Amino acid sequence: MTNELQLLIEALEKKKDVLSNILAKSEEQKELVGAPKLDMEQFDRLVDDKTDLLTQMEQIDQGFDMVYHRVKDELVANKQSYKTEIERLQQLIKDTLDLGAQIHATEVRTKDSMSNVLLASRQELVKKRVTSKSVMDYYKANSQMSVMDPYFIDKKK
Repeated sequence: MTNELQLLIEALEKKKDVLSNILAKSEEQKELVGAPKLDMEQFDRLVDDKTDLLTQMEQIDQGFDMVYHRVKDELVANKQSYKTEIERLQQLIKDTLDLGAQIHATEVRTKDSMSNVLLASRQELVKKRVTSKSVMDYYKANSQMSVMDPYFIDKKK
């Protein structure tokens, strides 16, 4: 039983490390979005890294669930015998929940910043299109104008 509890503790410690790495990647993304020039390649790399970390975390969670379901009844029946291990597990769960909340908050801020960047890019693109269309209309109008004879010309010569 002690080995299984140790496995649960190790799984939660690994999950905490993975969540810390995800938080660090999310912070990097937030900084990239806030930069004057958005480096999309770096942003995409960070997304890929976070995807790998999330896959890792899912595997850790699956392993944790398997072990927990095996020892759940024993833990509930003998809470006092495993009090220190249970307290450690509770603390690690609290830490992982805190990290999850921080990640969520960072992701929301990054999403809002990214929306603002995309909106500004769209507005700039629309402005360029309008300017380009205006210039084209001007040249089109000028090219269609035929040379007009002066209206007040004396034709008596």
